[in-house]
Amino acid sequence: MGRTSNITKKLEELSNQFKPQELNEGNVQAIFKRCLPIPGFPEVSCELFPPVLGNFQKDYSSTYGFDKNNILANKNTIQYLFGQLHSVHTKKEVLTIEDFLTNYLNERWTDEKAYLLELLYLGNCTGIDLIHPFNARKNNTTRFISPIKPTLSPKDPNFPAWWEEHKSEWEEPKKEGKEPADE
Repeated sequence: MGRTSNITKKLEELSNQFKPQELNEGNVQAIFKRCLPIPGFPEVSCELFPPVLGNFQKDYSSTYGFDKNNILANKNTIQYLFGQLHSVHTKKEVLTIEDFLTNYLNERWTDEKAYLLELLYLGNCTGIDLIHPFNARKNNTTRFISPIKPTLSPKDPNFPAWWEEHKSEWEEPKKEGKEPADE
């Protein structure tokens, strides 16, 4: 019984480990959908294009809501995706919406406005807090709220060496305390 319990515990640890993801349409859309609000559960919101900053966009909503628990559960992955942006690697300070279209290899990761907006809403969401709302009074620009760690795509040939050096920054800290006894 103890051996089965140890195997189960190891599998749980592996499934809870952070898994780096590539910044692409499929990954952004999957996280976005996973974080959509669930009726009856706590919700957090974002206001990416607030009217108070002169935004009067007809193409998209100013505010968006997400499930609080799912947003927090996906925080590291969202930060990791943002870390692959060219503007993060170049430490650009004032950003336009177009600055979020290019990855660190200076390649466009999407041409679809919907996926771009999904990434931006996730990054602006309460609890994630990576980017400020866009300010129409300042040429529709935004800034990062705090520095974001540059990351690499797992498909990058340089990834294995880079990951060995940086994976401790992304792994959950080990919890101190007593291990539960085998039953």
